[in-house]
Amino acid sequence: MRPAGMLPFDRDDPPVDPPPGCVNRLMWQLARRLFADHQPGLDGWCTACRPFSFYPCVARQLADLGLAAAFTQPHGAPWRTANGRVGL
Repeated sequence: MRPAGMLPFDRDDPPVDPPPGCVNRLMWQLARRLFADHQPGLDGWCTACRPFSFYPCVARQLADLGLAAAFTQPHGAPWRTANGRVGL
């Protein structure tokens, strides 16, 4: 069992494919795409949101939360795991 707050991937370079233990693959894929699209520019602006938002923009913050939530299955989440299968 990993300590609270520890995730099985590098938060600065998460893998494209969901790592083993991912509870919600769709959430991972969507969050990973947002992560890839919203990167810091050399000038401190988000490359996708320039000139409206400094990095990290709201989309990048949501991507980070989504990657973590794909693993942690927060209390009250609308998806459940049963016998290794994900369903509603």
